[in-house]
Amino acid sequence: MSIIFQTAGIYTTFQQLETKENASLSLNGPCDALSHILGNALVGNPVNTPTIEMTFQAPTIQFREPTLIALMGAEFYAYTDEKRIMPMKVHLMERGETLYFGQPKKGTRVYMAIAGGLQIDSSRLKATEDYIIQSGARFELARSYTPFQKKLFENIVKRKETTWGIDAYSLARIYYSDVFHLESISENELSGETKKALQEDIYIVTNRFDRTGFILDGNRITCKACTSDVHIKQSGALQLTQDGDLVVVLKSIHQDSDFSYIGNIAPYHLPKLSQKKPGSKLYFKWVSKTELARQQKSYENWLKTVLAQIEFLHQQELNV
Repeated sequence: MSIIFQTAGIYTTFQQLETKENASLSLNGPCDALSHILGNALVGNPVNTPTIEMTFQAPTIQFREPTLIALMGAEFYAYTDEKRIMPMKVHLMERGETLYFGQPKKGTRVYMAIAGGLQIDSSRLKATEDYIIQSGARFELARSYTPFQKKLFENIVKRKETTWGIDAYSLARIYYSDVFHLESISENELSGETKKALQEDIYIVTNRFDRTGFILDGNRITCKACTSDVHIKQSGALQLTQDGDLVVVLKSIHQDSDFSYIGNIAPYHLPKLSQKKPGSKLYFKWVSKTELARQQKSYENWLKTVLAQIEFLHQQELNV
């Protein structure tokens, strides 16, 4: 077997995207779609190659043959018996090496992309229930390597990692802020006074938290005219409980039909939303559709630039 999960961690899963378009908004797939996309890009995989999503207590993974990996997402302390495994670059894990994770310094979820992917049951990735990895699980590498991946195995056989990767500063604009843009829902429009009160408060992520979303602690909101008839179709939705608490929806097609759907968090803020944990602060700001579209275009252009830079680095590696 190629990799063995000596311990499974807490809710370690395989996650997959079909395309980059609307990846963040989908109610299925990785919570932090951006980390999934960038991790696969680093190791030269198509975007629809499954990644391993890990949270809080991550697994212990043993490698039984040379494997190229990249870690993206939360700032977990990852290491082997011999060295630190830094995020945002590609590493060569040798036969017999074991990968360990400490507690995250910042964030909630880390993603591991494996060059060429793994041989897994694709039907389970399309099921409504998550593909949860259990302790003792063993998976074979798919070994469907591209010319770039084959060349990378050769190039880093001695130094064990690439000299290049994604610049942490380029990700700072995406993740390092507690401000979240909100868009109204016309069917459950809040009053101007209520919107103002919501925007001026500081909300805290509570311990009522999991992969489907979380409840916020802060000033309670009232909306007598709001109904629970409007169905959620995207991640990042903001709901209102009967008691006036705010609920943030992450990834689940099963939503509480008793809550009112009152707004959407901007798609370009969903990567950092997915990395919030109990105790994290959220500041909301209502924005117009025009401003939301402008910011979304800026985010998409930024992502295209980062992916183009990675592709350029791949071409340089091929020419070594």
